[in-house]
Amino acid sequence: MKIGLDIHGCIDAYPTIFKELTEKWLHKGHQIHIITGQPWGQAIQTVYENQISFTHYFSIVNHHLDIGTPMTKKDNGWWMDKKIWLKSKGDYANYNLIDIHFDDQVEYARYFDVSCEVVIVPPKDFEEKLLSYLEL
Repeated sequence: MKIGLDIHGCIDAYPTIFKELTEKWLHKGHQIHIITGQPWGQAIQTVYENQISFTHYFSIVNHHLDIGTPMTKKDNGWWMDKKIWLKSKGDYANYNLIDIHFDDQVEYARYFDVSCEVVIVPPKDFEEKLLSYLEL
């Protein structure tokens, strides 16, 4: 399987569980794609600090800087057209044939192909449900 994981609201909200999940998934031979809005140079710190296993990564910011999308840097991050931003995770997942993606923001879900199961991770008390994905 190809599994996508968001950082903010998912990995950073449930770091211990995602550490365990990603270790087991990697051991079973699954691909683990970190799919984040944050620049990868910042995002990788969260991934390493929480010992998250992964095989691939995608940063919305880095991708759009690389392809020349008009963006503005402000004190609180990068800004660009909202629809282009929201479509970016789905475009990456669709191109890479991601089977399941975990995210805390429902507004991204409409841009994922129906072949990808999008799991919306709520902000708290979701530990037991997440552990059910150990069987993937």
